[in-house]
Amino acid sequence: MSRFPLDPKLSKVLLAAENYQCLEEALTVVALMSVDSVLYYPPQGDKGEKALAARRRFFSLDGGDPITMLNIYHAYRAMKGNKDWCHENFINSRNMKSVIDVRSQLRQICIDLKLTFESCHQDTERVRKCLCSGFFVNAAEYHREGHYLTVDSHQPVSIHPSSSLFHLKPPPQCLIYRELVYTTKSYMRDVCIVDRNWLLEIAPTYFKKGQEGIN
Repeated sequence: MSRFPLDPKLSKVLLAAENYQCLEEALTVVALMSVDSVLYYPPQGDKGEKALAARRRFFSLDGGDPITMLNIYHAYRAMKGNKDWCHENFINSRNMKSVIDVRSQLRQICIDLKLTFESCHQDTERVRKCLCSGFFVNAAEYHREGHYLTVDSHQPVSIHPSSSLFHLKPPPQCLIYRELVYTTKSYMRDVCIVDRNWLLEIAPTYFKKGQEGIN
């Protein structure tokens, strides 16, 4: 993992991607998570509503934020980085170019490591399982009280308002997240819907039987 200039969780995602036959998609998601947001958030008001409406076209309500960002990346590449398209969809073209640069650098490291490049195409469940390999410690389960609890510390957390899953009803039962941010609440950012059984398969020792939470 030391070959990648990344957070160890993200490095683990790339190494696991070969097993899930989704290294091409994993490279994109990891690159997107490694730079400043490619989304432009205008002030509240008419532009804020337009930005949200534009973003909804890319939402993955059965996958979450990483798959939503993957959809945005594919659309950006299909439009060949057209500046007017970026403006209309509130995409930060400068940061998106950084994503492409980072992805290229990471891809070269994968070549040096002789990893197998495959695409899962529309089977994004493979990508979500792959993300579990790196972020299983960042799992949270929904409780009847109306909030999530992190599995490791049983801390109450909420989905960040900027998430594609913020308004989803009923709330997903199990999530992983990239990071927590603290304001008036503890918010999960870059949330991804997962199956609790995936977590048990990927990290059985961590989620040992009898532990409160996933078991």
